[in-house]
Amino acid sequence: MAFSIVRHQNKIQLFFIALVLFLISATPAGQNIKDDRNDFLFVSVYSNASETYDPIFPENTDSVVIPLKKAGRLFLIDAKIEDQTGNLVFDTGANNLVLNNTYFRDHVRTGGTVTSGITGSVGKVEKIAVENIEFGDLTYQKLRADVTNLGHIENRRGVKILGLIGFSMMKNLEIVLDAANNELKLYKLDKNGERLSKKAAGFFADHVQKIDGNGNILFLKGKIAGKTLNFCFDTGAETNAIGSDAGKNVLGTLTITRRMELKGAGTAKSEVLFGRMNDFIIGEKKISDMETIVTNLYSLSEAYNNRVDGMLGFNFLE
Repeated sequence: MAFSIVRHQNKIQLFFIALVLFLISATPAGQNIKDDRNDFLFVSVYSNASETYDPIFPENTDSVVIPLKKAGRLFLIDAKIEDQTGNLVFDTGANNLVLNNTYFRDHVRTGGTVTSGITGSVGKVEKIAVENIEFGDLTYQKLRADVTNLGHIENRRGVKILGLIGFSMMKNLEIVLDAANNELKLYKLDKNGERLSKKAAGFFADHVQKIDGNGNILFLKGKIAGKTLNFCFDTGAETNAIGSDAGKNVLGTLTITRRMELKGAGTAKSEVLFGRMNDFIIGEKKISDMETIVTNLYSLSEAYNNRVDGMLGFNFLE
């Protein structure tokens, strides 16, 4: 399955390129090629947003391929931040770069706002300045980052987590997330949203959908029980989610199997319902039997300043 998302001023276009088992793309000659990889393809046009950071690519290079690791249902990238080495979570559900307080205690703090997540309050989030970040063959210099406690993610997964890579780190790049082969491919773009590299093949979209975003978070439309819902696309979410206020007809399509404890980006916990999503449709494609939780998403809607009816995470990528 693949997506291409193109930002045009205040709009984002979502191109639904493929079905579940293959990717349809186009060669320079315009011929279709079928590929059995489960790729997700994003295109993000040049942005003037203040929280956008442009990476430094290797000399004479317009693209890089970055290996991904999995810790449970999280995608991790080997990284070095100043003198610290460890892992960054690739998380399109994060507004900005978010760093783990454990490893950046000596940095001067500014701000001090309380941020919310799927389980409610994430806790106090402050700002710090970071001189440089390296991952793959990319380097970022002089960034502003949110800093908060991420120790609970480390403890749950048993790996060193330096932080989360938010979407503001990727805005001026085309992003190809190859979940099946554990690769993240990044391409430089011009101001029209086209790859600078002329060697790359184009593609034909099977479905085009205009969607709105709040600047740093990606939202797309899907249908359940004939009702159009607003979904946050979140590569850092370990399962899908449906809001408990989605309506009787929507909730009636779910198969609930048990209750479980949910932990979000903060230390707060909540009890949620767990089950299967049986009637999810995007474009003309129906995807059945995806894991999901049912929980109150009001705090997430407030945090994103946009109504969130549901969240599409790891199970959707699968």
